[in-house]
Amino acid sequence: MKFIRRIAWIAVGFTYFLVALGGTVRTTDSGLSCPDWPLCYGQAYAAIDYHTFLEQFHRYVAAIVSILVITLAISALLWARKERHVLVPALIAPVLLVIQIVLGGLTVLWKLPPTIITAHLGTALAIFAMIITIAVMAAKPAPAREHPAKTRKFARLAVTNALLVYGLMLSGSYVVGSGASLACTGWPLCTAPQWAIQYHLADINVFHRLTATFVGLVLIWTLISAWRRRNVAPAQAWVALAAAILFIAQSIVGGLIVLLNKPGFVAGLHLALATAVWGSLVILAALAANQLRAAPQEQSIDTMEEAQNSAPKKEVGPVRQTISNYVDLMKPHVTVLLLGTTAAAMAIADRGLPSPVLLFATLLGGALAAGSANCINCYIDRDIDQIMGRTQRRSLPSGKVQPTQALIFGIVLGVGAFVILTAFVNLLSAALACSAILFYVFVYTLGLKRTSAQNIVIGGAAGAVPVLVGWAAVTNNLSLPAIWLFAIIFYWTPP
Repeated sequence: MKFIRRIAWIAVGFTYFLVALGGTVRTTDSGLSCPDWPLCYGQAYAAIDYHTFLEQFHRYVAAIVSILVITLAISALLWARKERHVLVPALIAPVLLVIQIVLGGLTVLWKLPPTIITAHLGTALAIFAMIITIAVMAAKPAPAREHPAKTRKFARLAVTNALLVYGLMLSGSYVVGSGASLACTGWPLCTAPQWAIQYHLADINVFHRLTATFVGLVLIWTLISAWRRRNVAPAQAWVALAAAILFIAQSIVGGLIVLLNKPGFVAGLHLALATAVWGSLVILAALAANQLRAAPQEQSIDTMEEAQNSAPKKEVGPVRQTISNYVDLMKPHVTVLLLGTTAAAMAIADRGLPSPVLLFATLLGGALAAGSANCINCYIDRDIDQIMGRTQRRSLPSGKVQPTQALIFGIVLGVGAFVILTAFVNLLSAALACSAILFYVFVYTLGLKRTSAQNIVIGGAAGAVPVLVGWAAVTNNLSLPAIWLFAIIFYWTPP
């Protein structure tokens, strides 16, 4: 394991350098300096100028990373076959590597299409994450010093924050690939010229900035949570602090891209710092996950449970508890999936990122519509929810919310969804959202759930409607591609 850990950390360094170098290649417009692939002008070395040298150097570093990834996979199969936390990422990395190589070739052969460039970066970041996971998880975990539930909760927060940064970096890649880097001539506020507004480039730029703001707020939350645990997990606290500092630095550099009119080295530094933030958060999540491995051996869960129960507990305020109870009725974990398909359909219909205002209004209306359907479903099924162990703790069966209040809340959510979608999107999307509510309540919940084993199959149609809502929000019609998207989701839904 010591050998694997050393190779993994070497690979981390080379992979980070590769991603940063790739950003420099892109921001200096060197990506097409070699018109063929994998050779350059038919030669293994053809340093005609600065741009050609950068592109070839990037390819050679990629070859070194490929060798290291394959070495890690073979080493894991030989010496860490029983260590799944090391073996799994070590086997995933070569698969991602093959995809990365193919995307790298397509990037050159297809003349730098934005979507391929974004996918190329996304795959590189995923490989980076796998290698970091191997390096951290190959180390012996520190003794458990807190209840596993607390560590698990923090690990989830770290993973969520890392995924948000991942999405932020992909949106930044799309900003560059679509030519929207200078669509806003001001920073932090956006002052957009007419051409940027006409081609929706300013919308793409603003969406990236808003996403960065949200990710920054979540990172502050992560830092506060980590710092509160610094006595039991000091390494995690310092890594979280490093991630926050790097995030501030890369945000400032992002502003300099606009203020200095996008010099290549500044844009490359922006990506390098963002990659460092991503790597820091992956390390943070891996450290928390590794800490969980030590919990059963180092200290019994029962002992830690007793210590936790003997400590003074912080009472949850009544307002916060009430909000939590009503949010629980909306089934947010299901709603997030529906919003994901809605946003994807909007991006497909618009052939890019839609207007941030349109996207926000559609997702807000969709969230209220989904929450309405789920809330009314909980009201109708409150009797059987009391029987099943999986649902006994929900707000209605546990008596936290009265049935009449839940029904009124669900209806209000549905009305709110219709009003928002009609006012800020269009009537068609509002009608589709309401049709999904009615179908879910009357066809699935009241009609099929207690009478037919096929209820989930037919009822899945309600879960496929969000793609129609997203398509209609952008186009104000339902064409054949929208129907195909609906059919794909409907076919995928049954277990």
